[in-house]
Amino acid sequence: MSEKSRFLPHAERLVWFGFMLFLLITAMIYIHRGIGLERDVQQAHQEILALQMRLNEVTSGRVAQPAAVGLTQGQERRLRRLGLNQPREDLLNDLAQQPELIDHEPVLGGTLFFVPDETHVLNDRWVLATFEDGHIRGQMLLEYEVAFGTIDWRVLDSVLDR
Repeated sequence: MSEKSRFLPHAERLVWFGFMLFLLITAMIYIHRGIGLERDVQQAHQEILALQMRLNEVTSGRVAQPAAVGLTQGQERRLRRLGLNQPREDLLNDLAQQPELIDHEPVLGGTLFFVPDETHVLNDRWVLATFEDGHIRGQMLLEYEVAFGTIDWRVLDSVLDR
Protein backbone atom coordinates (compact mmCIF):
# COMPACT_ATOMS: atom_id res chain seq x y z
CA MET A 1 0.00 0.00 0.00
CA SER A 2 1.32 3.29 -0.95
CA GLU A 3 1.55 6.25 1.32
CA LYS A 4 -1.14 8.03 -0.69
CA SER A 5 -3.69 5.24 -0.42
CA ARG A 6 -3.23 4.98 3.38
CA PHE A 7 -3.72 8.70 3.75
CA LEU A 8 -6.88 8.82 1.58
CA PRO A 9 -9.29 6.96 3.93
CA HIS A 10 -8.13 9.12 6.83
CA ALA A 11 -8.53 12.33 4.78
CA GLU A 12 -11.89 11.14 3.51
CA ARG A 13 -13.08 10.62 7.08
CA LEU A 14 -11.82 14.05 8.04
CA VAL A 15 -13.68 15.66 5.12
CA TRP A 16 -16.88 13.79 6.01
CA PHE A 17 -16.49 14.81 9.66
CA GLY A 18 -15.98 18.45 8.65
CA PHE A 19 -18.97 18.32 6.32
CA MET A 20 -21.18 16.81 9.06
CA LEU A 21 -19.95 19.39 11.57
CA PHE A 22 -20.79 22.14 9.06
CA LEU A 23 -24.31 20.72 8.58
CA LEU A 24 -24.81 20.43 12.35
CA ILE A 25 -23.72 24.03 12.97
CA THR A 26 -25.89 25.28 10.09
CA ALA A 27 -28.90 23.38 11.46
CA MET A 28 -28.33 24.78 14.97
CA ILE A 29 -28.12 28.33 13.63
CA TYR A 30 -31.27 27.80 11.57
CA ILE A 31 -33.17 26.38 14.57
CA HIS A 32 -31.93 29.11 16.92
CA ARG A 33 -32.85 31.80 14.42
CA GLY A 34 -36.27 30.24 13.92
CA ILE A 35 -36.93 30.29 17.66
CA GLY A 36 -35.93 33.98 17.80
CA LEU A 37 -38.15 34.83 14.84
CA GLU A 38 -41.03 32.93 16.41
CA ARG A 39 -40.61 34.98 19.59
CA ASP A 40 -40.55 38.18 17.53
CA VAL A 41 -43.71 37.15 15.70
CA GLN A 42 -45.48 36.41 19.00
CA GLN A 43 -44.47 39.83 20.38
CA ALA A 44 -45.64 41.52 17.18
CA HIS A 45 -49.00 39.73 17.41
CA GLN A 46 -49.38 40.86 21.04
CA GLU A 47 -48.58 44.47 20.11
CA ILE A 48 -51.03 44.35 17.20
CA LEU A 49 -53.74 42.96 19.49
CA ALA A 50 -53.10 45.70 22.07
CA LEU A 51 -53.23 48.39 19.39
CA GLN A 52 -56.45 46.96 17.95
CA MET A 53 -58.03 46.98 21.41
CA ARG A 54 -56.94 50.59 21.94
CA LEU A 55 -58.30 51.56 18.51
CA ASN A 56 -61.63 49.90 19.32
CA GLU A 57 -61.82 51.83 22.61
CA VAL A 58 -61.11 55.13 20.89
CA THR A 59 -63.47 54.61 17.95
CA SER A 60 -66.30 53.34 20.15
CA GLY A 61 -66.15 56.52 22.22
CA ARG A 62 -65.18 54.79 25.46
CA VAL A 63 -61.95 56.78 25.55
CA ALA A 64 -62.15 60.52 25.07
CA GLN A 65 -59.72 61.89 22.53
CA PRO A 66 -58.28 65.17 23.73
CA ALA A 67 -58.49 67.97 21.23
CA ALA A 68 -55.28 69.51 20.05
CA VAL A 69 -54.99 72.69 22.11
CA GLY A 70 -52.43 75.43 21.79
CA LEU A 71 -50.62 77.26 19.10
CA THR A 72 -48.93 75.29 16.37
CA GLN A 73 -45.48 76.36 15.24
CA GLY A 74 -47.00 77.84 12.10
CA GLN A 75 -49.54 79.82 14.12
CA GLU A 76 -46.78 81.11 16.41
CA ARG A 77 -44.74 82.26 13.39
CA ARG A 78 -47.80 84.04 11.97
CA LEU A 79 -48.48 85.83 15.28
CA ARG A 80 -44.81 86.84 15.50
CA ARG A 81 -45.05 88.35 12.01
CA LEU A 82 -48.10 90.27 13.26
CA GLY A 83 -46.07 91.79 16.10
CA LEU A 84 -46.18 89.44 19.11
CA ASN A 85 -42.72 88.47 20.41
CA GLN A 86 -43.91 85.57 22.58
CA PRO A 87 -47.43 84.92 21.30
CA ARG A 88 -48.85 82.80 24.14
CA GLU A 89 -47.40 84.94 26.91
CA ASP A 90 -48.26 88.21 25.15
CA LEU A 91 -51.87 87.09 24.69
CA LEU A 92 -52.26 86.02 28.33
CA ASN A 93 -50.62 89.21 29.65
CA ASP A 94 -52.78 91.44 27.44
CA LEU A 95 -55.93 89.63 28.51
CA ALA A 96 -55.00 89.89 32.21
CA GLN A 97 -54.89 93.70 31.78
CA GLN A 98 -58.46 93.81 30.45
CA PRO A 99 -60.83 92.69 33.24
CA GLU A 100 -63.52 94.95 31.72
CA LEU A 101 -64.12 92.13 29.22
CA ILE A 102 -65.71 90.12 32.04
CA ASP A 103 -69.40 90.93 31.71
CA HIS A 104 -70.50 89.78 35.18
CA GLU A 105 -70.88 91.73 38.41
CA PRO A 106 -68.46 90.93 41.24
CA VAL A 107 -69.88 89.70 44.55
CA LEU A 108 -69.36 91.17 48.03
CA GLY A 109 -67.04 93.95 46.85
CA GLY A 110 -64.66 91.61 45.05
CA THR A 111 -62.83 92.45 41.84
CA LEU A 112 -63.13 90.12 38.87
CA PHE A 113 -59.86 89.06 37.26
CA PHE A 114 -58.60 86.43 34.85
CA VAL A 115 -56.86 83.41 36.40
CA PRO A 116 -53.62 83.02 34.40
CA ASP A 117 -52.99 79.35 35.26
CA GLU A 118 -56.50 78.44 34.10
CA THR A 119 -56.53 80.46 30.89
CA HIS A 120 -55.70 78.58 27.70
CA VAL A 121 -54.77 79.78 24.24
CA LEU A 122 -56.71 77.29 22.12
CA ASN A 123 -55.33 78.33 18.72
CA ASP A 124 -54.63 81.46 16.69
CA ARG A 125 -58.25 82.65 17.02
CA TRP A 126 -59.61 81.69 20.44
CA VAL A 127 -58.78 81.75 24.13
CA LEU A 128 -60.68 79.96 26.89
CA ALA A 129 -60.30 82.06 30.02
CA THR A 130 -61.28 81.41 33.64
CA PHE A 131 -62.16 84.40 35.79
CA GLU A 132 -63.09 84.92 39.45
CA ASP A 133 -63.33 87.47 42.23
CA GLY A 134 -62.75 85.18 45.20
CA HIS A 135 -66.47 84.45 45.56
CA ILE A 136 -67.67 83.53 42.07
CA ARG A 137 -65.96 81.85 39.14
CA GLY A 138 -66.69 81.51 35.48
CA GLN A 139 -65.29 80.89 32.07
CA MET A 140 -65.45 82.73 28.81
CA LEU A 141 -64.57 82.03 25.24
CA LEU A 142 -62.87 84.93 23.54
CA GLU A 143 -61.92 85.57 19.95
CA TYR A 144 -58.88 87.70 19.22
CA GLU A 145 -57.19 89.37 16.27
CA VAL A 146 -53.66 90.68 16.12
CA ALA A 147 -52.49 93.57 13.96
CA PHE A 148 -49.21 95.48 14.33
CA GLY A 149 -48.66 94.05 17.82
CA THR A 150 -52.10 95.15 19.06
CA ILE A 151 -54.58 92.54 20.25
CA ASP A 152 -58.32 93.13 19.81
CA TRP A 153 -60.60 90.96 21.95
CA ARG A 154 -64.21 89.96 21.45
CA VAL A 155 -66.23 87.93 23.96
CA LEU A 156 -68.04 85.04 22.25
CA ASP A 157 -69.66 83.54 25.34
CA SER A 158 -69.38 83.73 29.08
CA VAL A 159 -70.86 81.64 31.88
CA LEU A 160 -70.65 81.55 35.66
CA ASP A 161 -69.95 78.25 37.43
CA ARG A 162 -72.96 76.96 39.31
